[in-house]
Amino acid sequence: MKDLKRFIKTTIREFLNEVKNPYSVDWVKPDKNYFIQELDELLGNDMRFSKDEFFHPQNYDLMYSILPNTFKLIAEHSKGDIVNNPKEIKNILLNKEISELMDDWGEFRHILMKDSTSKKEALKLFMMGEMKEWSEEKINTTFYMGSFKKLFPGMFKDTTSSGLVKQMKKYGETEPHFKGYEKNIQDFRSEKKRTLPPPFVMSLPSGGREGNSYNLIGGHKRSTIAKQLNVYPIYVWFINI
Repeated sequence: MKDLKRFIKTTIREFLNEVKNPYSVDWVKPDKNYFIQELDELLGNDMRFSKDEFFHPQNYDLMYSILPNTFKLIAEHSKGDIVNNPKEIKNILLNKEISELMDDWGEFRHILMKDSTSKKEALKLFMMGEMKEWSEEKINTTFYMGSFKKLFPGMFKDTTSSGLVKQMKKYGETEPHFKGYEKNIQDFRSEKKRTLPPPFVMSLPSGGREGNSYNLIGGHKRSTIAKQLNVYPIYVWFINI
């Protein structure tokens, strides 16, 4: 009984403490080295090359003008032959998913990320961004961004940091990606004040996935934990295509 009372008092104290928001982040403008680290989220992620994003009819022409070599490489790999005509590239890629274009994306993505011209195109795209404070309204209309309550409804009962860590350890036994969330929580518990690069958010002419206005394309775990722990303000690196 004493242990239970002690646990309840500790949980309430921690909850009240976290409501007061003891955590803060200095969101630092990303540099070229960080952009290079994030290439996996742009060149290596098949969600980008899909009918919901870059290959969407409203987005295709604009994105092709920014990433012509990248689109060409994808089209050639899909066809199994050289493709030089932009119209043919468009006929191959428009409104398609990577799964419709190839069955070896896992291998091809590494070729794409090593291609020097595609890397230059991707870095140029990243450099189009700017630091922006991201309001609650914008967070709520950004695909794959928000708190655990939004992203994992009903999954986490105890949302204090210690409660989340315990649950993350449990879920991490079968789903390893939860270990990344756990690490971010532990880092906040250790440091309270952190210096982090911002999450990356992109605005496309077609809008975001699933009826949202924007897409989160990098920094999901750190932005989710920051939102969960009531860190304000949250800044993003906003790429407004």
